[in-house]
Amino acid sequence: MKGPRRSLAAEAFGTSFWVLAVIAGIAAWAAWELKGAGAVRAALSHDLDIVIFLLPRMIGGMMLAGLVQAILPPDLVARWVGEESGLRGIVIAAAVGGLTPGGPMTSFPIVVAFYMSGADRGALVAYLTGWSLLGFQRTLVWELPLLGPEFTMYRIAVVATLPILAGLLARRIPLGPVGPERQGDQGQVQSGKGR
Repeated sequence: MKGPRRSLAAEAFGTSFWVLAVIAGIAAWAAWELKGAGAVRAALSHDLDIVIFLLPRMIGGMMLAGLVQAILPPDLVARWVGEESGLRGIVIAAAVGGLTPGGPMTSFPIVVAFYMSGADRGALVAYLTGWSLLGFQRTLVWELPLLGPEFTMYRIAVVATLPILAGLLARRIPLGPVGPERQGDQGQVQSGKGR
């Protein structure tokens, strides 16, 4: 049976939020002491500009994650990039990561959607590593025109296997409990095994 699900507010204002809030508070105090109230006001004004700039992109990314999760059947995701997919799943995830256009507002919501649909951590690590090292859009738009084909081919040859290695390592490194959504599912599986 599933354990109690944490509320959305409890997840939004979890440990990472409070750690960042304390660090931000210390930084604000230091800026106040060193530079005065004007520096703190200027920083907060700049932060507001960043929020206004990022908010539409974050909303779009979250909508993308929800739609990807709705479109992808969990059994298909589990079969192609789940724990039982083996090396093939990691290679697929690394390739899809390399082909994903855009920045973190695109790739991270897709990772969340894959995770919620049943992808394992090795595939997720391979996806993110492939996205960050092999991004075809960045290669075509920036690297080839600015650095030339020779340098681009050397760089890709050097890093091509790293997403796969990262995914394999992520599957092998023992970690503690997985996210709350998965814990309930594993509890159901484990309780069914004992029957």
